[in-house]
Amino acid sequence: MWPFSRKSNRNDRWNPERPLVRWSRREAWSLRDAWNGTLILGATGSGKTSGSGQMIAEAFLNGFGGLVLTSKPDERDLWISYCRRTGRLSDLVVFGLDQPWRFNFIAHAMSRSSGGAGLTENVVNLLSTVLELGDRNSGQGSGRQDEAYWRRANRQLCRNLVDLLALSGGRITIPDLYRLVVSAPTSREQIASDDWKRNSFCFHSLAEADKRPKTPRERRDLETVADYFLVEYPNLSDKTRSVIVSTFTSMIDVLNRGILRELFCTETNLTPDAVEDGKIILIDLPVKEYAEVGQFAQVIWKYVFMRSIERRDIRLSPRPVFLWADEAQNFLTSYDFQFATTCRSARVATVLLSQNVSNFFAVLGGEQAGKAQADSLFGNLNTKIFHANGDPVTNEWAATLIGRTRQFFVNANNSYQPDDWMASGSWSRPEPHTSAGVSESYEYEVQPSVFTTLRTGGPENQCNVDAIVVQNGRTFADTGRGWRLATFGQRR
Repeated sequence: MWPFSRKSNRNDRWNPERPLVRWSRREAWSLRDAWNGTLILGATGSGKTSGSGQMIAEAFLNGFGGLVLTSKPDERDLWISYCRRTGRLSDLVVFGLDQPWRFNFIAHAMSRSSGGAGLTENVVNLLSTVLELGDRNSGQGSGRQDEAYWRRANRQLCRNLVDLLALSGGRITIPDLYRLVVSAPTSREQIASDDWKRNSFCFHSLAEADKRPKTPRERRDLETVADYFLVEYPNLSDKTRSVIVSTFTSMIDVLNRGILRELFCTETNLTPDAVEDGKIILIDLPVKEYAEVGQFAQVIWKYVFMRSIERRDIRLSPRPVFLWADEAQNFLTSYDFQFATTCRSARVATVLLSQNVSNFFAVLGGEQAGKAQADSLFGNLNTKIFHANGDPVTNEWAATLIGRTRQFFVNANNSYQPDDWMASGSWSRPEPHTSAGVSESYEYEVQPSVFTTLRTGGPENQCNVDAIVVQNGRTFADTGRGWRLATFGQRR
């Protein structure tokens, strides 16, 4: 496999039919194909990163902007090498502890210039996405009967906290959200207490919001907020309220200290909008090193990137961009499934890499709902590249995806009479009885065992990596099928 020439006609540069990669001299993978999403699966050591992954990444670096999420510490150096080889090193922006870049994601959500700027629900959705990841990591959020209630209750709390800060004229920050929730009244007696009124940040915010000039809409919003904090919230049972509060505070606690507070709760000098100008933003907080902190940071970036890029006007900003996630199961959220259905119109090429489909099923709960979510995501990634794999679930899934065909089997049989011919006095053995036939059956076109035999690169394979490529709605000219075998050369 090899990329097409980087010397493209300027007027034709972002033509959807522009080839990016050749599968063969007759077959090309185009910009349109890239925008339809890509899933790359292969066991550890199968060559998925150094084979198809490297080829596609360097094709994207021919002018794309992009966001790169990282799971392993060596991914920063890997992308530096990609950018150096493609002449894009000056466009690589590394977001990490040893870098000057900061991103106050809440301030960004509240100050957008588009029609949805400043809407409370934008911040609520963003924080709910972080909460979803925290629930998953703690083993919650996987089919509990009361899960929907607690999710709604936390969104209600978050919505009222954000509205109150906005109506009181303050900045919406993680520290102030925390101060509000821990100072909210827990009983009607506390509401009447002069001591609470004197020391409560919640009371001071309500009083300030009441004094400030307001539009009719803001007056109605303040009435709703006041009813929540002065009537509904104190009347919740202690157990219910404590669960809601502890769930919310445990979620924002990790954002309110250490690395995440420094990177996301101070100033802003880098936003996802930079990818539209051709920047490649790499989040250098690999999950293998930073664990949950790295996950939270990268999910924040991913979610804001998704929402930001979906709003752009491609007539004014036509440059394609990409979202790259190796070990993609670490960064899954419920919004990924929605984004996968719409990202093509925003010219976003999504590439998800992982070892097997079982990783996605496990992260999403392993039950029917989790499998349905994974299947929804996979269904919207139209190019699937399967490298060598020993996972039977993945191999059978791939074989099923390729499909079954009618196949004919020839059978033959020779049989003899029982060995009592010597007793009969005859010294010649009887002639055998021979039969033959043809049967037909619908069998996998590519058997699951084939995926265990693909070459994995390295010196023993002359640095060649094999993969089976499947594209929805496409018949490959050189095979006459919807799949083909591809070989990628690793850099020596």
